[in-house]
Parts: sequence; structure tokens; C-alpha cells
Amino acid sequence: MLFTSFFDALSTFIAISEAGKLYDKDGKPRNIRQSMMVDSFAALVSAPHGTSPANAYMESAAGISAGGRTGLVAVVAGLCLLPFLFLSPLLSLVPAIATATALVLVGVFMMESITQIEWSRFDEAIPAFLAMILIPLTYSITDGIAYGFLAFVVIKSFTGRRKEIKLAMWIVAALSLLLLTQL
Repeated sequence: MLFTSFFDALSTFIAISEAGKLYDKDGKPRNIRQSMMVDSFAALVSAPHGTSPANAYMESAAGISAGGRTGLVAVVAGLCLLPFLFLSPLLSLVPAIATATALVLVGVFMMESITQIEWSRFDEAIPAFLAMILIPLTYSITDGIAYGFLAFVVIKSFTGRRKEIKLAMWIVAALSLLLLTQL
């Protein structure tokens, strides 16, 4: 659960930073550490209360691409949804197909990040491609990312670039292998 929650939040924050061009002077996502701390605290607090994890979601990219930058978009969206706390049975009348357009747009926003993959470097491109393609094929974000991490470590090892693999990546690859062998 930690694996899924951590990488879901991290990828969401990076994609949202991409969509809103929210970078610091070094080109890194702004306030990523603080954002991850708030997200992890929200997920931690929601569990004992019996609610679904309170996390950042990719749908935020839709608000950012529409011009939202301060959080006011989220407040307005929350206020618009407030009546449905009491009228939730009406939401069941909306067919699932009605949300398809929003999901496609979120996917489009996420695709902007792939332009930064160095496609000419196979040791970088193959793990990224495997993660992208295996997420929908396995019906699991966690499994797709785990295969990507494993491919990264294996390819870097077999191409003589073992020094480029940081200790954290070895640990994540070992956890990925453990996760995938439990399936």
C-alpha cells in the first residue's frame, strides 16, 4: 500500500507541475517535499476515520490547465460538490460513460511528460515504455511501475551502467521484485 500511495502521489505531483509549469529555478517541481508530506499526512489521517485515502489526484491537472494556480479552483470545486453530500443518490443517475471525457483529458495532460524521456537512450526508454504500456495491460499502476523499476535496474546492469543506479533504486527494485513475486 505504501508503494502504491507513494508513487501515485509522486507521479501526480510531477504531472501537475508539468501541466502548470510549476518549477523552481532548477527545473524541479516546486514544493515537492512539502506536498508529499501533506499528502502522506492526509492519507494517514483518513485511514483511522474509515474514509478513502485523501490524496492529490490527477484531476487537479484539469484545473491547472484551465488556469487555476492558487488552490481557489479546488475550493470552488469542493463547494460545488457540497450539495451532493446530501443528494448523492442523484449521482448514481449519471452513467459512467459521462466521466470518460474527463478521464481522456486527464490522460492527455499526463502525456506531456513523456516528451522529456530520452527515447534515443534505450536504457532510459525501455523501462519508461514498459511502465507506460504495462499499467493498462496489468490493470495496475503499481505493477506497471514495478516492472519499469525492475527493467531499469536490469538494463543498466547489463549495459555496464551499474554506477548510474542509486542505492534507493536498488531498494525499490528489490521491493518491486518482492511485490511481483507475491502475485
